[in-house]
Amino acid sequence: MKKKNLIILLLFPFLLSVFCIITVNTTYNMIDVDISSIEWKYSDMEGFSINEESYLLEASGVNQRYYAVSDGDALVWTVQNKSADQEEPCAEIIVGEDGKFYLKPLRAGEIIITCSNKKGNVQRRLDAVIYKDAAIMLYPKISASQSNIDKTIYYGEYDSRIGTSAKIEMTLVTLPASMKNSLKIETSPNITYDIESGTISINRVDESEEAYVTVSDTQGRATPMTYSFTVVDEGVNVYNYEDLLYCTNGSEGGHIAVLRKHFESLENVYQMSGSAPLVSSGELVKKQNLANNIECFGIYDPQTKSFSFEGDVYRFTTTYNKEFIDQWNAFVAVNNQYSPISDTIAVGLHVQKDFYGNGYTINLHNLTYPYAYSLQQNQSTGAEVRIPQLTSKNIFRGPLKLYSLGDPSNTPLVSLYGQDNIGMYVDGNGITVNDVAIKNCDFGDRMANLDTVGTVVEIHGNGVTVKNSKLSNGKNVLRSFSSMDFSLENSILQNARNFLFVTGSNEYAPVDRNRVVTFPNLNGGEVTMSVGEYLAAGAEGDVIVNSFLRNYLTTPESRAAMKKALLAIQDSLNDTAFVATQIKGSSTVTDTYFYRSGISAICMECLFSSPFLENGASPSLITDIFASIQPEGKSLVPYTATGVSGLSYPVTVRVKGNTRFYDYKEVGKIDLSGLIEENISAIANSLNLYEGTITIDDIFPLQSILTTRAQAYNAIHSADGSRYCNIPVAYYGGGVNLSSIVFETDHITGEVKVDLLENYLYLVGNSSGGIMSSMRGLIYKTVISVAGFEPFAFHFVRDGYLYGEYPNISDLVSNS
Repeated sequence: MKKKNLIILLLFPFLLSVFCIITVNTTYNMIDVDISSIEWKYSDMEGFSINEESYLLEASGVNQRYYAVSDGDALVWTVQNKSADQEEPCAEIIVGEDGKFYLKPLRAGEIIITCSNKKGNVQRRLDAVIYKDAAIMLYPKISASQSNIDKTIYYGEYDSRIGTSAKIEMTLVTLPASMKNSLKIETSPNITYDIESGTISINRVDESEEAYVTVSDTQGRATPMTYSFTVVDEGVNVYNYEDLLYCTNGSEGGHIAVLRKHFESLENVYQMSGSAPLVSSGELVKKQNLANNIECFGIYDPQTKSFSFEGDVYRFTTTYNKEFIDQWNAFVAVNNQYSPISDTIAVGLHVQKDFYGNGYTINLHNLTYPYAYSLQQNQSTGAEVRIPQLTSKNIFRGPLKLYSLGDPSNTPLVSLYGQDNIGMYVDGNGITVNDVAIKNCDFGDRMANLDTVGTVVEIHGNGVTVKNSKLSNGKNVLRSFSSMDFSLENSILQNARNFLFVTGSNEYAPVDRNRVVTFPNLNGGEVTMSVGEYLAAGAEGDVIVNSFLRNYLTTPESRAAMKKALLAIQDSLNDTAFVATQIKGSSTVTDTYFYRSGISAICMECLFSSPFLENGASPSLITDIFASIQPEGKSLVPYTATGVSGLSYPVTVRVKGNTRFYDYKEVGKIDLSGLIEENISAIANSLNLYEGTITIDDIFPLQSILTTRAQAYNAIHSADGSRYCNIPVAYYGGGVNLSSIVFETDHITGEVKVDLLENYLYLVGNSSGGIMSSMRGLIYKTVISVAGFEPFAFHFVRDGYLYGEYPNISDLVSNS
């Protein structure tokens, strides 16, 4: 080992304590909290007499426990005629002197009353009839979601199990009540309606078709009332958690699911006493005024005060690159002082057939969210912050490791992420998911709380469609890898720790180590040899990358020579002509809203790619130093995998229609810490390499460079003394990214390159120089040397378009 490397190595024993404690960052990036839903006592249909001057409208926003909502979540009301043929309004909303909202009837007719937060991204609706002397109202006893985007209501052909014909219990109200004695019933041929029992029975159907019941007064005193819906052929109505599992994880091939209730978190269903629900006479006590269409996701045991999802979840071996996992576990098999890591993905709901949501919510919080927490103080505000913490019972524990420099189970220096656990896994060809609200958790006021909760929905199949849906609250919200002709339509994606929609391919071309390449050196010469020979430990390629890590470049000529040499090494790992035209995934995004990501709305992902990932030996300086450190008798880098690198096959995305990006964030709060795990900054800060602390934004300076590039494209918006940017697309990965996106919408810049390598080439040492300065350079450059030298790329929203605006669910309803 060179003397200079040895001197640096001698510094490390003083730093071992860094890897034996948990360092808590007490400055937190907080976000506004929206209400999660709206609560009221109205049925699916209400009657209002034109003889009354006005009616008080009452509802309340449902807040996440422990968290105050933002200013934009006050409730507002609107009303519209149900039929476009009735031009004159049947009612209007007025605000009284008390500041409350009232419905003022104007003329007879059917109306739709909507209550929403001011932002418009949470809403609830009910049908109502304005009547003068008489009215008929017909609606199901189990309430609709009243939050559906698709205006069509769906019922499955079966209840609970295939073969059990569905029955729908209805409520029939007549005003006056005596009018029930003079009613006429008309139904479609595929159903029967027994007015005495109030039950609709669905007959056998051969394909999905419309059904209806019309109730009229034989004396003509009231407007006839029709309740219509679509019967889903082979569909199973889902009323409880067992039904949900029957259609998904509990069935080998799956069944068509038709939701008839919400599935919510423990805290949203039951009265809580601390962290446990109240129990009375052995039964859990539901919240007061809880609607009859809400069930708990999962089965809670009041004796153990816990859920047991082990037998419920679906598991499969990751479909992404698992070279590192396989090699690490083979190493562990003969080095049992280290622990193996999983290559298995856990899934909340395995969907293999069409899924009709009817606007109901599935909240997987009980499965995905950490079961413990700590209370800490935010240094910048003094406020108390709840920090979620995993326990041994948590199944969802964050993404699998694509690669780790160091022990992946014990504070690795750098970890790159692979596939994550999944809330809903759509697995098969030609599946449609329609009008469902899926969220992985209620996460509070920090995007970082989403680190371990998984992907909300993942697509695995060709010709899949997700439409009229609301997907939210995950590390990533929607993921589609190696799926052709995926369609995302008329939906809203919101609240992602990293990205709202991630797409890429599972397939990649491995590096051809026997490929012969002509490489430039730092002195202007060239050498021709195989990739494997050039990158071997001690060979010329290794010397060049070691020089990049260890030295600061002070002249334009030295920077240009280093960049040329490093990019030649990077290029040698890829044969782009081989894969460029082989598209392995395609997506079309239409009329969809993207709201609040940690980084960008859409991510075009490719594999990380570097000489270190390929052969584990170049730059050898990394292993020379870090592998020799042995806290607690175990090497800090006990094993370096090979062959993890590769060239991802490309995918394409087309963005069209009225797709909008409501995703502005302060430029100083773009948080990259969820992208990779790095503990190198802890070393840097312990060494006190310069005044202040080193963060991931120094080691992985995407944020600052990205901001500079956005400014050049008029993509930084200034308001209220702060600067904001809106990033609809990021091309992410350290290797060559051949994927492409086409926008048929306005206000989006072209592709903007962000070259991290250029930043490192201009990095300067401490004025004092010496070993500490070299150490600082090593720490700064290790991540890019592991991840790869290729530029990242982005698209930006120009001119502050849509700044200060929010996605409105009513627009999606109008589109359906």
